[in-house]
Amino acid sequence: MRSSKYFLGLALFSFATVGLAVAPLVSGCTDQTVDRPARLTRDAGGDRPEPGGESELKPNASVKVTECSRPAIAAPASGTCQVTKPGTGARVFQGTVLLPDETLHRGEVVVGEDGNILCGACDCSTVAQYAAASVVQCADGVISPGLVNPHDHITYANNAPVGHGTERYAHRHEWRIGLNGHTKITYKASAPQNVVRFAELRFVMGGVTSIAGAGGQPGLVRNLDSSDPVQLEGLPVQPADSDTFPLGDSNGTMRTSDCTYGTSRTKTSAVQALDGYLPHISEGINAEAHNELACSNVDDATQSKYDLLGRQTAVIHGIAVTEADALAFRKNQTSLVWSPRSNIDLYGNTAPVTLLDAAGVRISLGTDWVPSGSMNMLRELKCADDLNTKYFGKHFSDSDLWRMATENGAFAVGAQGLIGAIKPGYVADLAIFNGKDKKDHRAVIDAGVEDVALVLRGGKVLYGDAALLDDAVIGAADCEALDVCSVAKKACVARDSGGSVKLADIKGAGEAFYPLFFCRGEVPKDEPSCTPYREEYKDGIKDGDQDGDGVADDADNCPTMFNPPRGADGDEQADGDGDGRGDACDRCPGDPANTCPVRGGAAQNQDGKPPADPNDTDGDGVVNGKDNCPEQANTDQADGDGDGWGDACDKCGTANAGATPCAVTVAQIRNAQAAEHPKQHGVVGIGDAYVTALTPYDNKSPQGFYVQTGTDAYNGIYVLTGSNRYGVAIGSKVKVEGFYVENFGVSQINASRVTIDPVETKIFDPIEVAVSDIVTGGSKAETYESMLLKINGPLTVTDDAPDKDIKSFEFVVTGGLRIDDLIFTKFKDSVVPPKGTTYSGMRGILYYSFSNTKLAPRDANDMPKAP
Repeated sequence: MRSSKYFLGLALFSFATVGLAVAPLVSGCTDQTVDRPARLTRDAGGDRPEPGGESELKPNASVKVTECSRPAIAAPASGTCQVTKPGTGARVFQGTVLLPDETLHRGEVVVGEDGNILCGACDCSTVAQYAAASVVQCADGVISPGLVNPHDHITYANNAPVGHGTERYAHRHEWRIGLNGHTKITYKASAPQNVVRFAELRFVMGGVTSIAGAGGQPGLVRNLDSSDPVQLEGLPVQPADSDTFPLGDSNGTMRTSDCTYGTSRTKTSAVQALDGYLPHISEGINAEAHNELACSNVDDATQSKYDLLGRQTAVIHGIAVTEADALAFRKNQTSLVWSPRSNIDLYGNTAPVTLLDAAGVRISLGTDWVPSGSMNMLRELKCADDLNTKYFGKHFSDSDLWRMATENGAFAVGAQGLIGAIKPGYVADLAIFNGKDKKDHRAVIDAGVEDVALVLRGGKVLYGDAALLDDAVIGAADCEALDVCSVAKKACVARDSGGSVKLADIKGAGEAFYPLFFCRGEVPKDEPSCTPYREEYKDGIKDGDQDGDGVADDADNCPTMFNPPRGADGDEQADGDGDGRGDACDRCPGDPANTCPVRGGAAQNQDGKPPADPNDTDGDGVVNGKDNCPEQANTDQADGDGDGWGDACDKCGTANAGATPCAVTVAQIRNAQAAEHPKQHGVVGIGDAYVTALTPYDNKSPQGFYVQTGTDAYNGIYVLTGSNRYGVAIGSKVKVEGFYVENFGVSQINASRVTIDPVETKIFDPIEVAVSDIVTGGSKAETYESMLLKINGPLTVTDDAPDKDIKSFEFVVTGGLRIDDLIFTKFKDSVVPPKGTTYSGMRGILYYSFSNTKLAPRDANDMPKAP
């Protein structure tokens, strides 16, 4: 099954390149055979290259550090931060600032009243709101974007870690189902709501502001793959799709030489409609695991509809990636979600991340789940850091690891340009860490929950030091006290839920399964191991095998980087280009002559190719965090309207900095022929709209409302709000932000944010039409969709059971128009009016479902009986 979809049913409404030369993974993938590129081997009698040399992968450089000219900041009497100047409107946070490509000592970040970032620099004093702003100084504080976790199964939070001794698996179906003679791992599913909230708080306490958790609850973290728009917590972004079985193989299908998987396979067309696609592919180390990748990146005409590797795609796990796969990822701008602890625990090995990095592939970090993964992102960072230090030759810099937990996670879920970096226009999702003993990025990597001084989601406080939250400038004194490793903290559970859920409620629910936190330096109880282990390398690191991969140093083609033989590589150490240098430590994957340009060196080699750099996805020489079109090469960085979106990728006709959606009219959304008609799933914002009807909510179907902006054609649309209607009423003037979808032929906005005008209201008079105008196929049936209409009578019920095979609770009146109970549920509560019943007229919202146009009355007043 799919673990997350962005469509939920509401009656009939629902949620909804770099030119690297590389051989295709599959040149002909049919139901019979998979053609693979021939394995490249060392020349006969050739020895592996000696350690060092130009062909060996070197450690990455960290970002530059700038000493700002601001005077030294005085340390507070206690804690990490203190308010030094109360003000109004914006807030200025001063301390060490982690920008995408630079670390600022004594820098500052300005957060506006709207919860967006106005500035991140050494000096932000030119910002209009600066002079009147409050100032929060953090002498030893490290100000980071909030962490982004692009992979967890949060509805399994009702589990503790599940041990399985020294048994290791080669494919996920072995532990899921018990195939190939392995022991099936048993775990619980469907965690109660308060246990899910408990898990969200656990993430928040580690500095996380967004997750793709394949489930979630309103409040606390943003659930960026949720089908409920409310769980986006106001972020105007299309939800990502966490796809657990993209090959339709939940029954345990494993293949090695063909693509005969399930009939429910995800298709290319579905991926292309998304901004963030997160498929589980290649979770294992054997040939069967690699075959999943081969069958997900295909050019063969009969199979290309299943090509899943695109710029939207962040492959979850990808353990059996080969050199050819890594180059295909780079070519397609596909990234990887790395879950090292879970991988090591289950398979004794993990994705070849040094190979992927050398190939220029973005890597993000995801926790997976408690049974075999990390309890929070700080523990996942700890695992990645340990592997980097002991097994990967310290290849990744501190800024690389930090970027995996911030910016790259935002890319993975399709929210780059909104979160994951400190940039003007981005949403102020921030986490401030105690950097007294650990500096710069290391303050994040080595942090414990007690070191997280403040967490903001869109400028709104979620967690932090009690003394800071109590200050009126932060304004969170009503948050709930929590002792964290003898540090007084507060968690804003009740505050963020509107008082419906309290900290004590979720603590009691979640701690029945596993603790909320462990202190820095304390290994969580029964935490899954992050030390590689299989029978083939059970002795680990030892004299003569410095990387612990079971291959003696004098025979190892990567003696300082863990790269044991895998079934996916034919039980040999991988060396895809046959140059004698193993893939794990080859600076130039796919280039046996090792002529690729060096990062940080010359801009290009003699062939004009840029270095393969995961921090420069489009290869235009501008790093992702500063690039105004990070996925489309635009060296000139032209930005005609000055909104931060480059001309080459700007989706809006008017300026829309950062998280501001494209401003469009309802008519432009509804009319596909309009010049400014947005693309399907495009993020949009409408204003000056008035509510005309509310849809019911019964805890099973999501809710929403209809709006109009006028009485002309195409002036009405449905707004889906999920589990919250935001307190709107008929006549409310609203501003709506969200993304546009065509759902079974009906236009709608899935709202991430609704703002109500507290003063102005308007009640539209229904537009008078004839039945013939709006009956199915009528001349105005499409143009008046979602608008408030009226029909003069008399109208007589001519059919009280138009759908003979189902109980549809609708009926047909004179002229063939269907009347439906979408809004007015009277018919479900009693009976459909019998044939012959006559009405003096009918009012309601026009909508379309199951191939018919229908009128939906709002209440009994819209259905006046004939005298």
